[in-house]
Amino acid sequence: MNKKVSWGVLGMGVMGLNLSRNFANQGFSLALYNRFLKGSEEQVAFKKIKAYPELNSALPFESLDLFVAAIESPRKILIMLPAGSIIDKIIDDIIPFLDEKDILIDGGNSHYKDTGKRFLSLAKKGIRFLGIGISGGKIGALKGPSLMVGGDQKAYHIVSEDLLKIAAKDFNGKSCCGYLGSGGAGHYVKMVHNGIEYAEMQLIAEIFEICLPHTDSKLESIQNLFKSWQNSSSQSYLLGISTEILSYKEAGEPFINRILDKASNKGTGAWATASGALAGSPNNLMAAALHARFTSSFQSLRKKNSIEYPSLASNNNAPLPNLKKTYDICRWINHHQGFEMIQQARDTYKWNLSLENVALIWSEGSIIKSKLIDQLKLMFPDANSVMEMSPFKKLVSKGQKEWMNVLIYSIEKGIPTPCISSAWNYFKAITQARSSAYLIQAQRDFFGSHGFDLIDQKGEGKYHGPWA
Repeated sequence: MNKKVSWGVLGMGVMGLNLSRNFANQGFSLALYNRFLKGSEEQVAFKKIKAYPELNSALPFESLDLFVAAIESPRKILIMLPAGSIIDKIIDDIIPFLDEKDILIDGGNSHYKDTGKRFLSLAKKGIRFLGIGISGGKIGALKGPSLMVGGDQKAYHIVSEDLLKIAAKDFNGKSCCGYLGSGGAGHYVKMVHNGIEYAEMQLIAEIFEICLPHTDSKLESIQNLFKSWQNSSSQSYLLGISTEILSYKEAGEPFINRILDKASNKGTGAWATASGALAGSPNNLMAAALHARFTSSFQSLRKKNSIEYPSLASNNNAPLPNLKKTYDICRWINHHQGFEMIQQARDTYKWNLSLENVALIWSEGSIIKSKLIDQLKLMFPDANSVMEMSPFKKLVSKGQKEWMNVLIYSIEKGIPTPCISSAWNYFKAITQARSSAYLIQAQRDFFGSHGFDLIDQKGEGKYHGPWA
């Protein structure tokens, strides 16, 4: 082989394929690899090249050694495989064919701690490793994704120009791609991104459920409501697709009514929830959204319980409260919790990242892109916290009563609102001068002699009650 290609992409699933097409559209020469499994995965890369004209000049492979040999040094290889042990296996399989200073990139949704371990292990072998969180789904992968990069900084300097070309661009033309720190920084930020995404989706679903009793079977009024919000500061990608989803019909009936009420998850929401809990960073909106999905899977139990425990919902015809103010406040709190997690992790792991840069990366190409993210991007240089920002303070001052009315309305109508309620509980707790925690500390000391501080004397928990 005379001329070698500039990039290798390993894995021809939805994301790997569309990222390859994106690279090709930007003028990059490619080697494409997919494993061979007789009867199920044969000549996959070859078939993709035939199916998509932009890939006509790409080289297809089913052999790792030939795939690696086709790439110019230092080799830049993007791995697009599901998270877990399969990543470790493919790394073990490909290492014998690599040279020192070659660059391996994991573009899947790997756990950030796994990425950190792989970064250290490969560094000992002279292989440079990057973990990139990629957001945007198949359309983003093709037209411009959001890229959250972590790992070997020298490797990033080598690939950055290429990544900036394929990434999404914000309204100022800046690429939504950035280096966030060593080890698993990129995948950590992507994990938090997905936690925010979970809560955003759940908030929209809760608003939808609150609206249902006030609409006809055609759902047109909810669609129109969401559409009007899209033309306001509430605009977001997720709200936009929700509006579009409600427009689809089959035989004159809303298609959404045919979808089974069971929400799946791929693990990142659970990782985000657990990471926040382990770090002591409140992220109860992510947790509420995750547990709502868990609860949805108990379908037979829910149906049984709906008969055994009939709703005590009020029949009064109270008017629908101002949902937009509630939705907006809860979204700000959701983003606040996510950015607080990132800020805490930054300090813990000594990552040299800025919240402004994270917001920039999320502002286009990502699933959570929105006008709110655009606002945060502009305001972060002068604020350490989302809740410190004046638009949030104004929003709460004007909408807190309506928010309370939405909660009351939901309770009276028997509508579960785990995320809206969690946002309220967090806000009230974080703005409470004196919490109920003093009783908990007394309880802990009573049964376990754990000790506590006194209001006027802090001693790292050395004081005990008279019951000691």
